[in-house]
Amino acid sequence: MNQMKIKIIFFILFIFIIYDLSSTISLAQSFTSPSYHIDWGNFNMTGGKKTSTNYILTDSVGQNAPGKYNSTGYTVKAGFQYAYDINYKFSFSIDNLDINFGSLTPNIGNTQTNIITVTTPTGHGYEIFTSENSPLTTLDTNATINDTTCDNNDCDQTISGVWTQNNIYGFGFNAIGINSSGVVTDIGTSNYFPNSTYFRQFANRQTNETPQIFMSENNPVINHSAKITYKINISSNQSNGSYQNNINFTAVPKY
Repeated sequence: MNQMKIKIIFFILFIFIIYDLSSTISLAQSFTSPSYHIDWGNFNMTGGKKTSTNYILTDSVGQNAPGKYNSTGYTVKAGFQYAYDINYKFSFSIDNLDINFGSLTPNIGNTQTNIITVTTPTGHGYEIFTSENSPLTTLDTNATINDTTCDNNDCDQTISGVWTQNNIYGFGFNAIGINSSGVVTDIGTSNYFPNSTYFRQFANRQTNETPQIFMSENNPVINHSAKITYKINISSNQSNGSYQNNINFTAVPKY
């Protein structure tokens, strides 16, 4: 019997893009007093966010053409009220950072799961990368469990493959988009895992493999989740021991 333990850790990476508009000529209203200088595209009579016991109102009064305008490749939201239409911070969470497989039985695939959740307030969605520090390894004897290559020897860190046969050994993972009730939606993951029978390897940083995207979307999202399934299958020749490794997740907002 083998004791398997996987430690899960994650990092969040923020990327900000600053555009240089210094060469652009624009016309705007300018107001100056001894204490203040205001530059603005227009000067409204009023605008902002008002609240009462039962209502919240956002408005723009006095702007020439408030509203939402669309064309190919562009959306213009003119007016104070659009400053409040998405009021969420970028966030990324994992519900369980310590996955313990316990004792394993040879030729019977064992799985454990956790759930990741991402929110991107603006921009063009997100990408989530993952990698491992090394294959599952024992600290005392340095024995390893290799990463899976799936049933037809057709999966690696960049592509997934079907893994259902009990005589195919190794360690791998699957990711499936779910809603808040745990119902499968495939949102964010369908381009990487066609269904729950598909698995792939974690990119191995020990051999300089590059972390790979396994979940992404191209629009702002609120609390989009995926269930991550970790799978191990060992042969009867696998050395006894306590195996472990570290898995990194990196969430990157797209602007």
